[in-house]
Amino acid sequence: MATFDWQLQARPADAVNQLAADLAVPPFLARLLLERGITTKEALDNFCNPDVGRLNDPLLLHDMDKAVARITQAIERGEKITIYGDYDVDGLTASSIMLETLQSIGAEPEVFIPDRFTDGYGPNQDVYDYLQKTGTQLVITVDNGVGGAAVIDKAMASGMDVVVTDHHELPAVLPKAVAVVHPRHPDGHYPFSDLSGAGVAFKVATALLGEPPLESIDLAALGTIADLVGMTDENRVIVQLGLRMIRSQPRIGLAALLQASGIDAKTVDETSVSFGIAPRLNALGRLGEAKPGVTLLTTFDEDEAAALAHTVNELNTQRQALVKQIADEALAMATTPANQQAKTLVLAKTGWHEGVLGIVASHVVEETGKPTLVLNIQEDGKTAKGSGRSIEAYHLFNALNAAKDQMTHFGGHHMAVGLTVPVANLPALHDAMEQAAATTLTDVPRPTLTLAAQVDARDLTLANYQLIRQLAPFGPGNEEPVFSFLPHQLGDIRQLGKTGAHLKFQADGLNVIAFGRGQDASALSHADQAKLAVCLGQNTWQGNTTLQLQLKDWQLSAPSVIDMRLPKPSGEQFRGAYTYVFFDAKHKQTLTTQYFFGGPVVMAQDVTAPLANAVLVDLPASDQQLATLAANLTAPVRVIFTAPAAELVALPTRQECGRVLKFLQGQPGFDKHHLPALAREVHLTVQQVIFAVQVFFELGFVTIEGALITVVAAPARRALNTATVYQAREAFLALAQHLQTDDRASLAKRLLLE
Repeated sequence: MATFDWQLQARPADAVNQLAADLAVPPFLARLLLERGITTKEALDNFCNPDVGRLNDPLLLHDMDKAVARITQAIERGEKITIYGDYDVDGLTASSIMLETLQSIGAEPEVFIPDRFTDGYGPNQDVYDYLQKTGTQLVITVDNGVGGAAVIDKAMASGMDVVVTDHHELPAVLPKAVAVVHPRHPDGHYPFSDLSGAGVAFKVATALLGEPPLESIDLAALGTIADLVGMTDENRVIVQLGLRMIRSQPRIGLAALLQASGIDAKTVDETSVSFGIAPRLNALGRLGEAKPGVTLLTTFDEDEAAALAHTVNELNTQRQALVKQIADEALAMATTPANQQAKTLVLAKTGWHEGVLGIVASHVVEETGKPTLVLNIQEDGKTAKGSGRSIEAYHLFNALNAAKDQMTHFGGHHMAVGLTVPVANLPALHDAMEQAAATTLTDVPRPTLTLAAQVDARDLTLANYQLIRQLAPFGPGNEEPVFSFLPHQLGDIRQLGKTGAHLKFQADGLNVIAFGRGQDASALSHADQAKLAVCLGQNTWQGNTTLQLQLKDWQLSAPSVIDMRLPKPSGEQFRGAYTYVFFDAKHKQTLTTQYFFGGPVVMAQDVTAPLANAVLVDLPASDQQLATLAANLTAPVRVIFTAPAAELVALPTRQECGRVLKFLQGQPGFDKHHLPALAREVHLTVQQVIFAVQVFFELGFVTIEGALITVVAAPARRALNTATVYQAREAFLALAQHLQTDDRASLAKRLLLE
């Protein structure tokens, strides 16, 4: 089943072809341009070719004139200025932009980056008091401050001025600062509302300098990408120019970080920033002090840069290990019976590192689809602190806000929250979440995945990938195109990574990478059909660049029969968490003694109700026995149909049976315990000889008294195949042949599944 609700963007072929002709571009690109509303050469040029002249006038931002005047005054008077930043990538880059700008016009500001664990996010009263006592006369906030009215108003009243530059959600009460520079200020009229914190800092720098500080636009690009703001309008220009700068002439610290991370500077794009650079810089604030991030981004000392980059890389490795460890523990907790029945999750444990709990919560939500809180319980066992993540259909902030009196600290928005809560109040918090879920998660639609087009292997080329990259950088508001692809053939399915977390396979000869899908290797292998939703990418290995598709979602058509048949039994066949069904008690005894079974083992005659996830292990004695079981099976059914070789020996021929009868005629009162010797004499198996004697007895050719077999002197002539034992054996062997060699479609019909 697909994770998303696929929605194909229908574009009339005539409109696509007309636009392709008008713009002199291939139809493949024209379709993508049409989706973005780009229908003129001027619009295409503006979209693909960044121009710093298209950036908005920074003085249009609310209070920008006041901010520039006060900052300029502080520099002229030689006042002590402190830049108050944040510990994530947006905050670090915003702080670095402001630092470089003020230094370039003669100031010597200090930078304060709060500690996630002791200071928290945004203005902290103790820190502001400390700054004032140590001589700070002007605080410039970057990427924070708009929600700190209580702290900032007190600072202003006591004589320390504050200029706020921020982009976060606006509270009902704004701080009474010297200036509040914010793209969505209620009294402002700025034409673009979705700047990042680094973007706002870049606009302040532009206003202070009288022109855009292009030497810092790489930092603005990093903050913009990392903070997941819209990739449109001037954000797009900032990111395009910033990435171009990183690729051509990365600053010393960034070059060192790229080298330590194994990322080629010449290939840096929005993806390598999001998944390579940003997590490493964020690891600083998650595991300790984040201020070295500013030093790394602004240093001119190559040795210092190399040392800091190494530290950042090591911390990121530690962060990854912590996330995996805690995520494994949290997901195990999520599988308890009570949590499986719940619509939301509250997972808390002592010893979890608070710096990574937001990431862990995201992992749990991805795995379970449930809004989740992940909290660390303090050593005293009284308080829990952590983060929450949600799904689109569930407003996590509103759900928890109903129980805000149960929490010590609480903040956040629709999809994410941070909180501190007495451990004793966790059940009440979970109750509030469940009550909200009872109304909002009753019928949750799947999230939407927009598909640009349906394509086949002929469209999936490096040339078309290069066309797509003309529309980059991708992000919110300019999503990377996703295509629907129905391959004719899948192959080379294998798991990747130390834990097999990822999946790689080929679809019509094209390489496909599926991150986080490793556990689905078996489902893909057994699928009758796989419809893929993919993005185009490329992979370079040993100088050879090839197209690589990245899976976003799939629609797998599961077969009604999953073939697990092998020439001989193997322990791998029995390790899955299924219900294993036997027809023969002796076979059950033999195999369960020899192998470990990953699920319950039952006899076919005991299956009297619908059974899902069944594995048929051995062979039924008859079609009727198989049909009786099949009436209670729910697809998909896995089949092994193993049997000892001795049970599948062919029927003896008429001539072979004649040799057995002739031998018995010469041995009146033959002891049946000596049948193995008889078998050797006539060159048959013991099973064949026993079968022949059974047929002879039913047809009246021999008598059996105790252990003695005697041939009847003048029996009536009867054909061997008229014996019911003969007919049963013949039917069993025919059934065994079908069950062990038929294709899946034929098996499905025999099992009444199709």
